[in-house]
Order: sequence, then structure tokens, then C-alpha cells
Amino acid sequence: MKEEDLDWWIYHILADEPCQDIAALSGKTGHSRDEVADSLDRLEKALLIERYEGRCRIRSVQEVLLSCRSKYDDTSPFIIENGIIKERKKPE
Repeated sequence: MKEEDLDWWIYHILADEPCQDIAALSGKTGHSRDEVADSLDRLEKALLIERYEGRCRIRSVQEVLLSCRSKYDDTSPFIIENGIIKERKKPE
């Protein structure tokens, strides 16, 4: 199975059943924990999911847009760190 196919499958599992952990996702997909962990890393890097205390959930469209803006737009007045919105420090 291609990596992107596994990512898509895991994303849809999380959409149907939020707050899954790696063990549950591994059992549902039949893929190893390492493969699932790599997939979650890719989904998190793409800002599509969020991990918290070993569990995963998909982000809403609004969360994805805000996360993308805070990460890539240096003129944004805020940043998001660990799910917390903070004021962006201005360079001195």
C-alpha cells in the first residue's frame, strides 16, 4: 500500500472515530505501529491532525487554516503552540 493511501485511510478512521491511539489504528488497518506512527507524522506535518497525550484527532477546517497561517505567514499577529494561541513576538 502506498503511504498516501494509508494516510487517507487513517484520516478517515479518525474522522469517524476521534481520539484513537496508535495501537487502535494499527489494529484497524492491519499495519505495524511504526507504519501508523509514520503516517500520523505525515498527517500532523500537513496540519491535518493533532496529537495529544498519545491520542489523535482530525483538525477542523478552521483549525487547519489558522495553523497554516500562524506557521507560514510571518505577518500573522499570532502563533499556535501546543494548541494554545499566543501573540507573535515582534523582532526587536
